[in-house]
Order: sequence, then C-alpha cells, then structure tokens
Amino acid sequence: MLGNPERAVPPRYFRRLKALKKVDLMDQMITRRNLGLVAVGVFSMGAAALSDAADPAEDASGGDWLATIKAQHKELDRLLSVVKSASTHESRVAAFKKFAVYLTAHSIAEETSVYPALAITGSEAASKQLYTEQDDAKVLVARIGDALSTGHDADVPALLDTLGNALHAHVAEEENQDFPPLKAKEDAAMNARLTEEFKQTFHRASA
Repeated sequence: MLGNPERAVPPRYFRRLKALKKVDLMDQMITRRNLGLVAVGVFSMGAAALSDAADPAEDASGGDWLATIKAQHKELDRLLSVVKSASTHESRVAAFKKFAVYLTAHSIAEETSVYPALAITGSEAASKQLYTEQDDAKVLVARIGDALSTGHDADVPALLDTLGNALHAHVAEEENQDFPPLKAKEDAAMNARLTEEFKQTFHRASA
C-alpha cells in the first residue's frame, strides 16, 4: 500500500501517476485512438459505431475498476464472435468496425490508468508486457482492417483466430495474474479513484 494508510486519499500515488502521464497523455490518447480507428476506416464513427454494443462501463457502474474491466472483456469476446460469424462481407466489415472501436477505447482506458498504476506499485515488468501485448493486438487489428478493405477476405478468418487467441491469453494474464494483486494492495480510496479514472477515460475514448 502506498502512502499513509490513515489518510483518506494518499496524495503521493496520484502525484506520481499524474507525473508519468502529464506531458503527453492527451497526445498519446489521441494518437493511439486515431491510429486504431484509421486502420479500420472508422475514424469518423466514434460512439456511433458502438450504438449496438453493450456498455459494460455503465452495466458495471456499481462495481469497481476490475469488475468493469472484466465486463468489458466479456463484451469484447461477444463482439469478436459476431465478427467471426458474419455471413457477408458487408456485415463482417460493420461488425469489425464496432469491435475495433470498442477495443481501442478499452485499451486506452487500461493504458492510461491501470498500467501506470501497476508500474508505480512495483509491477513495472508486468505493465510493460501488457503494453507490448496490446500494441501487438493493434497491429493485428490493422492487418484485419486492411484485408477487409482490399478484398482479401480469405485471409481474415485466420487473422481473427490469431487475434482471438492473443486477446484470450492477454485477458487471462490481466484477470488472473496482474490485476487482482494491484486491487489488493490499494486501499479503498485509491481503488475508487482508479475506477473513476478508468470509466471516464473509456467514455472519452469512445466518444
């Protein structure tokens, strides 16, 4: 646990967290979001692409950041299943755009709130690994988007399987290995702050 546990909101944690992100947080968020969306041709869609998707950030609003993340992981799995089961090129493109927008918003929320918290609390190696895995997923998303936009539909099923396997391994790592210890070592005030930051960032990134 960081700071003095008797204080309601230990300020040292938040000062260090903000220091890590202060310089280029907004530029990083914009760059990561734009690159992810441009790759699949949905830069201008924003929240409209999520209109048919569930919103676990709202559904799990009574829970903490970890419950919200787990709910979003389930929604990502559902959205990817819709992509895989699409019967036409047009329906697959539409489903993939929704999946990509949602994944981008989810990734930004983790990368600008939870991963820095991991690094600050002594799990820097785990934080770096998760960043790397999500960057690898972005490359796969771009490859799938390119295949769909250039008529190489035959390449898409294998790429979707690769992406799905990578995401499942990534999710298992987060939910079973990295995130529960982070939640346990933080007090109620810091968990509440992290919950608020994650949800707000997700909504901004998907707007």
